[in-house]
Amino acid sequence: GQQQRVALARALAPRPTLILLDEPFSNLDAGLRQTVRNEVRQILRREGATALFVTHDQEEALSIADIVGVMIDGQIVQVAPPRELYERPASRAVATFVGAANFVPAIAQGMVAQSALGPLPLVQSHFGPVNVMIRPEMITLTLDEESPHRVVERNFFGADVRYEIVLSDGTLINARLAPWHDLPIGARVAVSVRGPLVAFAEPK
Repeated sequence: GQQQRVALARALAPRPTLILLDEPFSNLDAGLRQTVRNEVRQILRREGATALFVTHDQEEALSIADIVGVMIDGQIVQVAPPRELYERPASRAVATFVGAANFVPAIAQGMVAQSALGPLPLVQSHFGPVNVMIRPEMITLTLDEESPHRVVERNFFGADVRYEIVLSDGTLINARLAPWHDLPIGARVAVSVRGPLVAFAEPK
């Protein structure tokens, strides 16, 4: 981490209008990377410096940047603040590029889409077949013996538990819950989703 701090200090010394940071934390372990990343962000803010930060780490990009540009196949496909990019991606490709995402098939009727999860509120009006994007952390699961949806996989990661659910129509979705949830594999669960949600029209 000290090497990155020294390099940044040298780069800032002549008061440049723009600094290029190309994968500056790639050789650091995860714990140190977060600490140094926060320090670099604080230094840049304190100095009033503008930096162009290049990274393949989506979490890193979302946490350090004020504006994020997503490049896919050599093309800039969306430029937006991190929260907007994550919650309202411009395409399905961007949605999966910046984080885990479920896509639930549905039939849209204006601002609502009918799906195996019931009616889902949409951010924008659509009509016809769509795929509704649902981030894993937007899902809540509760035990319900009458539900047609079922837990088929469970993985404990310490800070959270990730469940794979098969819906009544066979669609598989992933949910990320707080670690105190303990739903067994095979359990039938009610699935609720926090919206409104982004939908992508199916290609014709």
